Amino acid sequence: MKYPVKSKFIALIIAAFAVIGFVSWYCKSQEQHETVIIEDIPAAQDIPEGWESLFDGKTLSGWEKVTYGGEGEPYVNNGILILPRAVAGLMTGLCWVGDPLPENNYIICYEARRVEGVDIFAALTFPYGDTSASLIFGGWGGIVNGLSSINGYDASENETTCLFSLTDHVWYQIQLHVTPDSIRATVGNEKVVDLATAGKDIHLRSGNLDTGLTLWSYVSTGEIRNIRIKRL
Repeated sequence: MKYPVKSKFIALIIAAFAVIGFVSWYCKSQEQHETVIIEDIPAAQDIPEGWESLFDGKTLSGWEKVTYGGEGEPYVNNGILILPRAVAGLMTGLCWVGDPLPENNYIICYEARRVEGVDIFAALTFPYGDTSASLIFGGWGGIVNGLSSINGYDASENETTCLFSLTDHVWYQIQLHVTPDSIRATVGNEKVVDLATAGKDIHLRSGNLDTGLTLWSYVSTGEIRNIRIKRL
């Protein structure tokens, strides 16, 4: 799978972003994200009432490695699911093969952090009715976040595109809320997606991504815990 080609528009934004006001932006970003740090302890899975666990904290039961070519070997250590940086390829992923999950009207929540690399470390590809989409964060060198894809445009160039970085080795809570007429998502304190889907073509940006519920990393190592789902 080739890495997404940056649009000229996004490339210009990123270049300007790096040159103008980077220091002030970075400091502000750090202040915002300091409030979303989750205690860094290898605790047992914390599943609130009304939610279903998708990870037992001990094994990969219910999950199956996705074969992208050159992917790393996912494993569990001390209550944490680890998606290692790809060995010879670009991506490492796990697809849910356990009990059937809803295609609409659900909330998925998990905690994730990047421990190696500078790119996507715990993206979520998820079902949306008879199609699928991907929640992206920390992409395109670490600052692009959004939904892929909408009307043929991926997370770097559609209405959900937002630019901010995430701090390595810090746990962030990710929450995805899916209904027939909307997709909403937050990463830490940041609202990444708040999309009314009427009249929108929601789809994956690449046929190489699995269409089921899939967690994946891109040239980075991600750690994930407390994966759960709530049916609405």
